[in-house]
Amino acid sequence: MGADSVLMGTRFLATQESGFHAMWKQEIVDTGDSATLVARGFVGPARWLKTPRSQKHARNTLQKSPGGFLGTPEDYSTADTLTNFEVESIKATFEGNRGKAMMAAGEAAQRIKDMPKVNDLVQEIMTEAEATLREVPRKVLA
Repeated sequence: MGADSVLMGTRFLATQESGFHAMWKQEIVDTGDSATLVARGFVGPARWLKTPRSQKHARNTLQKSPGGFLGTPEDYSTADTLTNFEVESIKATFEGNRGKAMMAAGEAAQRIKDMPKVNDLVQEIMTEAEATLREVPRKVLA
């Protein structure tokens, strides 16, 4: 019938109860189409909200550590430079410094348009799942 699981970290990050900085949560809600990019992360490629800072990081990644995009191991000759940039950017995210922030977000960030309470989000997910499951017999037998 389809997916075996879902990744919902970004969806739950953008909830009222989430302990992450309000700036980060609001950036997710406000983001538009094609608003993420992939660049180096601490343990491999990572997805970031598209900002001037993350775009700079993507350029640095392509220039200094392209192996992550090509499936080859990093040689770590430029790791210190990139890691320092990442640490500074992530620290800025947790401090709410938008100018230096680099905010992680899944590809589905562009579909998140609200910041509900967690209970309301889970109830909505369950309601949609139940409605979909009720339609299965009709769609399978059609």
